[in-house]
Amino acid sequence: MQISHTLSDGLSICLHIVRRAKKNIILRPMHGNQISLSIPPKLNEKQLRYWLQTNEKVLRNILKRNLAETPPENNIPQKIWYRGISHDVRSHNKPYIEIAENHIFLPEKEQEQQKAHLLRFLRTQAENILLPRLQTHAEQLELFPAAIALSNAKTFWGVCRTQSGIRLNYRLIGAPDFVIDYVCIHELCHLVHPNHSKQFWAAVNLYTPHTINAKTWLKQHGKELFILE
Repeated sequence: MQISHTLSDGLSICLHIVRRAKKNIILRPMHGNQISLSIPPKLNEKQLRYWLQTNEKVLRNILKRNLAETPPENNIPQKIWYRGISHDVRSHNKPYIEIAENHIFLPEKEQEQQKAHLLRFLRTQAENILLPRLQTHAEQLELFPAAIALSNAKTFWGVCRTQSGIRLNYRLIGAPDFVIDYVCIHELCHLVHPNHSKQFWAAVNLYTPHTINAKTWLKQHGKELFILE
């Protein structure tokens, strides 16, 4: 049996469930965003969902192991998300990256060089777009983190720490603006509510009407933002 589970930041994972005559839940890494779970025969879905919600840290640790064991590929994908639009990837004879009519044109190079060029481009765009957007929300909400920066996290869209500030996953440059805004507001609200309590979600929903749509988009397309990994 397979079920999907969405982590608190909208990241969707696939769980392969097997019932065995044991009292404990046993997790095993698979690959990518997939995890194998052996569960007791009498554990119902409501109990399983509660366990998943209260053991998110364990799930994230398994995901990190999956990613560490996945060999990197240098292939350039045929499509890539940028600013909420799926773009066709093509090559051209210019020395720079160009975006036009739902296409991303890369300089004609070896695929490994094209990939490195594209990653630099996306990270630069993320720095120029995501961080100012986060700063704007911080000023509007009058919630100011100690610092703001980008991250290369494999299991978080954003993270908030009182001392180190807020870091946004640079891959969010592929998401629509309403998703970016949701993640920014989500992390800023953690400055007041360092948890996922009812009060936290009430604060998030006070500042953005897009919580459900953003989490749905990330659940449907979040894995595709990691296509260059």
